[in-house]
Amino acid sequence: MGKSTVADEVIKDAKKLAKNYEEQLVEKKKIKLQDIDYAIDKLKLKKQEYLKDKISLLVKTDTSRTNLEIKRKRLKMEQDVLGEIFENARSKLDNVELEKRNIILKKLTSVAELEYIFSNKKDEKYVRNLIGEKYKGNINILGGISTGDSTGKIKEDFTFESILDYVFENNLKEIRDILFGDVEYGFKCSIL
Repeated sequence: MGKSTVADEVIKDAKKLAKNYEEQLVEKKKIKLQDIDYAIDKLKLKKQEYLKDKISLLVKTDTSRTNLEIKRKRLKMEQDVLGEIFENARSKLDNVELEKRNIILKKLTSVAELEYIFSNKKDEKYVRNLIGEKYKGNINILGGISTGDSTGKIKEDFTFESILDYVFENNLKEIRDILFGDVEYGFKCSIL
């Protein structure tokens, strides 16, 4: 074997080693790129999940805020309607027919236990005729009577206003149920 043959063999072996090393580098580069792609995909998925959760939270928050606003407006509307009904009832009490008014006044004076009785100016004559000397004057009320003892410390209120307030307050739930039913406020959102 000559020098040239040995040199050719060394070169051939070196080329084989270089080719083998280059193949290993290409394979390592390929694996590294796959790892990078996997890490990028993993980060993308993580970011997508984060964004999905954030959007879901924003949607839920916005839905809650909207539902709260709907409830607030609905309750305001209900309060306005109830206020109108109350004022309408108050107006009807103020303008009740004379015959019915007298029947009511007669019943109220019959249950009054205190010695002084007051009415409004409109009913003064009728109430005075019913009770005589117990009548002590008129006061600013829609109708009915107010009573008191001689000291002024004990009072009974049988005015139309107090009776209406009592009936309205003690039946508010039933009135609401009749007028508005069992209403579900707001809306549900199933996005995300």
